[in-house]
Amino acid sequence: MERMKIREAVLGDYTELMDFYAYMCIVLNGEDFLPHGNKGGFPSAEMVSDAIKDQNLFVEIEDDKIVGAIIMNHECDEAYHTVSWGIDAPDDQVVILHALRILPKYSGQGYAKKLIQYSIEKAKERNLKAIHLDVIEGNDIPLRMYGSFGFQYVDTVEMCYEDIGEARKFRLMELLLR
Repeated sequence: MERMKIREAVLGDYTELMDFYAYMCIVLNGEDFLPHGNKGGFPSAEMVSDAIKDQNLFVEIEDDKIVGAIIMNHECDEAYHTVSWGIDAPDDQVVILHALRILPKYSGQGYAKKLIQYSIEKAKERNLKAIHLDVIEGNDIPLRMYGSFGFQYVDTVEMCYEDIGEARKFRLMELLLR
């Protein structure tokens, strides 16, 4: 059995990543914090492809298969620009974390924490000033995990993501890197 490793995704991972994210949309469909289900389609094929090309998609591999993934880029909902962050920095100096997913078989075993730590290290290597993210209200487990890395709650905003299909409240969090 091959031990878990984290690396940047490559174009050869594209099909497996799209299958992975499609499966995770099905898994999320049953969560209490999504009372009307998950419509699927997040992240989009374009977002995955762009993230791979830009070296902003990281995967966890175990036994030669993707068991976890996260996207890190500069794209965010307009609501991110309506709050007072801890640092006033241009968009290209702040990175947004998206689409952190871990296969259910591997949840609760530290896989998500390892991906977050890897993302923090990559952001520091790139001399970025902060990491921002959002968590839908009611999804409390990630809030505690992000808090354990020093992410601070900034504000709650209403956003409408396509895969959810309706406006919901999201908690915005920030980690200052320098």
